Amino acid sequence: MWDKKEVARLERLMKDWEINHRAPALKKKPERKQKFRTDTGLEIKQIYSPVDLYAADFDYEKDLGFSGQYPFVRGITPLMYRNEAFIIRAYSGFGDPQACNERYKKLLTWGADEIVMAADLPTQLGYDSDHMMVRGEVGKVGVAIDTLRDMEILFDGIPLNRLKRVSMLGNSFGPIALALFMALGEKQGLNPGDFVVDLQNDILKEYVARGTYIYPILPGVRVTADVIGYCAEHARHWYPCTVCVNHLNAAGAGSTKGTAFAIANGVCYIKHLLERGYKVDEVAPLFTMFGDERSDFFEAICNFRAARKVWARVMKDHFQAEDPGSMALKITAYAHGGETLLEPTNNIVRITLAALAYTLGGVQSLYNASYDEVLGTPTEGTAKIAVRTQQILAHELGITNTVDPLGGSYFIETLTKVIEERIYSEFLKIEEMGGAIAAIEKGYYSACINDGAIRRQRELEQGERVMIGVNKYRTEQEIPVGSFRIDPKFETRQVQQLKAIKKERDNRAVSNALDCIKEAAGGDVNLVLPVLEAVRAYATIGEICNVLREVFGEYQEREYF
Repeated sequence: MWDKKEVARLERLMKDWEINHRAPALKKKPERKQKFRTDTGLEIKQIYSPVDLYAADFDYEKDLGFSGQYPFVRGITPLMYRNEAFIIRAYSGFGDPQACNERYKKLLTWGADEIVMAADLPTQLGYDSDHMMVRGEVGKVGVAIDTLRDMEILFDGIPLNRLKRVSMLGNSFGPIALALFMALGEKQGLNPGDFVVDLQNDILKEYVARGTYIYPILPGVRVTADVIGYCAEHARHWYPCTVCVNHLNAAGAGSTKGTAFAIANGVCYIKHLLERGYKVDEVAPLFTMFGDERSDFFEAICNFRAARKVWARVMKDHFQAEDPGSMALKITAYAHGGETLLEPTNNIVRITLAALAYTLGGVQSLYNASYDEVLGTPTEGTAKIAVRTQQILAHELGITNTVDPLGGSYFIETLTKVIEERIYSEFLKIEEMGGAIAAIEKGYYSACINDGAIRRQRELEQGERVMIGVNKYRTEQEIPVGSFRIDPKFETRQVQQLKAIKKERDNRAVSNALDCIKEAAGGDVNLVLPVLEAVRAYATIGEICNVLREVFGEYQEREYF
């Protein structure tokens, strides 16, 4: 591919430019920094040329190719956004289901394609709203969900098939989250083929990043994998697992290590499913990735391109996958460019540019933070701005008119290749440790996250990492207070409703269903069907999780430092 004489000529031209142009310019005025680096510490040169691609042994077919073709660097479908723009997601949930239902209806009116349900912390941790440990936390950072009744209220007047997809995080209680949607669909007269469920359902990163775990690691993986296995057999068009870079990066891992960790986590789930008798091409197409790089525009683009390539390589070379769907990694992203409490309207710009980077990186779905999210629950007006920002990117300015518009850039291709090599090398390091679970138990994930968080904070304090209005161009001002408020009487109403449901339901049916869950958990039966029966009977999330706690125990956090 490379003409060595032409490369030598270009190298001479570069040398001439450095002597006759760059050096005199530096004498007049030095560069702003001694070294320019990406968010994850990669050094950036002042200019890139074909010489850099030659040095990286860049090969168009092997390293880039075409969209919809292995290694999927340029996108997972041939046409990408030319036949359908990315799915516009809206992450929302607060207080009681009734108030949340009103917001969901407005989001759909504004044009959102997918509702991503934000559940409150008690729900995420498998506790009901009447548990003594959760007082004061009910409905605070998401909507309270105790039983199927709450889902019925949440989606009153919103048929699930009206949305392109409906989603929930549900990392620690995947079978329950899946069953809630399945049972709700039945209540609405729908079959699983009539709508699409999208779950994050990635428990491994919870042990090192967010902390919404319940069970020890091995049972936690089993709970996650049961959801994937069930969908592989009964709902292949659903999205039962999204391996998450976002929370790993936010905790401090950085996007490169975070991406490697997420891929290793996905591989862990796949290996578990293969041990259960599934084939790789039955389960791998069901995985998606929640990508993230919030602090570096170009690294965000290149990280997504590199992630697709590494995933494709791992599926093909490590698992001998044959189905292109196993190798074509679907990516979603959450545009939230490091929002600040000070001058929060600046966050609109940050979020927009993050969303643009993710669009240029080729995501399949996208959701934006509201600029006041750092202050509390977003207001209706700011939630609308978040949706409109995505729509402008999708339909104005010609941004989505061509596939991978930055493909072929000397800088983009060089950076993509470097990031790809780092991700793959980090993935191999984790595999050599024994895989994701071993790396977590040895404290490797936590050590990397801790080191990254310290580095970022040090850079911020020293001014190397700039945040406008915070550590540069700052004007003294009071931190504004968010205007949205949750009704303080809500928690009492939620608890009263829960008591009423427990009286109205068939408690014998609930008891029998819970016994079936306990029996299934004690063996190797997939948990989804017995959990579905319990959900149909209006068993609570807490009751179901308590049964599983009896069988599996609870995870005890370890000290690594």
